Amino acid sequence: MLVAALGMSHRSAPIEVREKVAFPPCAGRGFVRRLKDEGVVSEAVLLSTCNRTELYAVVEDDGVRSKILDLMAADRGVDRAELEESTYWLTDSEAVGHLYRVSGSLDSMVLGEAQILGQVRDAYRLSTEEQSAGSVLNRLFHTSLRVGKRVRTETGIGDSSLSVPRVAVGLAEDVFGSLAGRKALVLGAGEMSEMVIRNLGERGIGEVRIANRTGARAQELAGRVGGVAVDFESVADELSGVDVIVSSTGSGEWVVGSEDVARAISRRDGPLFFVDIAVPRDVDPVVQTLERAYVYDIDDLQSVVDRNAGEREEAARRAEEIIEPAVFEFMGWMSTLDVVPLIKELRDEAEKVREHEISKALKKADLSAEQAEAVEKMSHSLVNKLLHGPISEIKTRAESNPTESPEARRRMLGLDTGSGVEITLHEEGRDADPGR
Repeated sequence: MLVAALGMSHRSAPIEVREKVAFPPCAGRGFVRRLKDEGVVSEAVLLSTCNRTELYAVVEDDGVRSKILDLMAADRGVDRAELEESTYWLTDSEAVGHLYRVSGSLDSMVLGEAQILGQVRDAYRLSTEEQSAGSVLNRLFHTSLRVGKRVRTETGIGDSSLSVPRVAVGLAEDVFGSLAGRKALVLGAGEMSEMVIRNLGERGIGEVRIANRTGARAQELAGRVGGVAVDFESVADELSGVDVIVSSTGSGEWVVGSEDVARAISRRDGPLFFVDIAVPRDVDPVVQTLERAYVYDIDDLQSVVDRNAGEREEAARRAEEIIEPAVFEFMGWMSTLDVVPLIKELRDEAEKVREHEISKALKKADLSAEQAEAVEKMSHSLVNKLLHGPISEIKTRAESNPTESPEARRRMLGLDTGSGVEITLHEEGRDADPGR
């Protein structure tokens, strides 16, 4: 049994590839169900954000990777070879450590960004609703959320961090010099859009117009942040009257087309600035070839992030000091699962000896039914007490030395040949039997 992570992130693939495998929530549910129904994995949690698509799973062996890639390629309609080239495959301690770093925002484009912990929680919640997380991933994700919280509270890694929305608004300010009195159009009414609007407000934006496919959500968000809700179908008409367009719908098709942008530019004097933080992208890439149109997608934010990463390097080092022992502790717990069959085998062998010896003893003794029952209970109690020490030692060794193989533990108990404990105890029983 392995804990595995198959993923693609901003570190392994450009947005042109990542957007092809991004899972909307509904599609993610179906994919996880299929993996379980077809017996490819025994447990699964799918994490899909603007910067990563990662599947955490409990699998039999490394050979499962190929099957998962086949199903993912078919589900997302992407080329299998492209998927193979852009994904990473991590197992056991590497997979556990990776999730802990993701939850602690160490693997984010913006080191210390706050949204990822909530996204991990949402991914785990979805898996529980689909009943696709079992005992292993339940424990893994519970511990990852605790580790993520510790990293944020104990290292200060999120202090003054630049979230993706803040970086996006900062880029717009760089283009215009000041956003005071400018107008913005925000496409999408989710959490990311709300953060964008609040950051625009901090920079003095004059007016924010909000468009969303579900008009009621746009109205609700506008009420919370003081914006103006507009009809999603009128987005093309709205373009000429604003200066900044920030898009975060991830609809899977171009929300802003190049022809609409060209018409809007012809009706205005100043530039149009687009920040497309959706995955898949919302703005047709052709727009960036138009004169007076500036388009930044989420990968373009990386250069801004890199300029501000130095101050958080010490916090990241302290975060690793939290993560490393947490990984060791989880792998220790995993190792105790490996010894469950060993403990059962030890108990079964001992029970065979107990039954054999108590049967012989009762045949020779003239006992009443009540006396025989008392002897039987005493034999059970005696075996349990004798096994308590060895079983505790097995569990302790498994937790303190996760790398020790199950075969080594079997050899420790003389179970590697299938005859050790049983023969030894039987031989001791024969020596002690005066009738032999």
